Amino acid sequence: LQMDGPYEGEPTHKRAVLEAFALLNGRERIANNWTQYGFQVTVEPEKMEARPITWEELTWMPENYPRTQKQAQQQRRERVQQGIQHVTRWEVTSLGYAFLDPPYGLDAWGEDFDRLCQVLFPDHDGLEILSWNNTWSNYFDDGNEWWGTACWSVYDRAAGVFVVIGASLTD
Repeated sequence: LQMDGPYEGEPTHKRAVLEAFALLNGRERIANNWTQYGFQVTVEPEKMEARPITWEELTWMPENYPRTQKQAQQQRRERVQQGIQHVTRWEVTSLGYAFLDPPYGLDAWGEDFDRLCQVLFPDHDGLEILSWNNTWSNYFDDGNEWWGTACWSVYDRAAGVFVVIGASLTD
């Protein structure tokens, strides 16, 4: 998103998030809900709270997460040989978690996540990142039931654009 007017820190982030969430109502499906049956995303801007986070917090992945499919297969073989069931422990809800461990799985690896980040954020040193709470929109209701929720606004100072990412899903 490219915002009209000057950049003013958190208030501009908030406007970008609200604009992105307004776009959701133009979709056929929002998470597990169909707009044709009347679902609409609602927001209560006065309940929005943000905190700045670092690039490392946004993109965090467990240290041993496989970078490639070959590494994942090797780790799987080693676990089977040792009689260990695999459970990746995610310490935080990060973009890495949202991309690599969604509720119904995704055939993606660390290198895929690296490529996604390179496309969305070519110069991660010039970013201002805010993590938003999840009490200001019904969009987060499903995720609060089970998998989790997240909302980040990322401002690229060099390009003058925002990337807004929301995550919320249940079974």
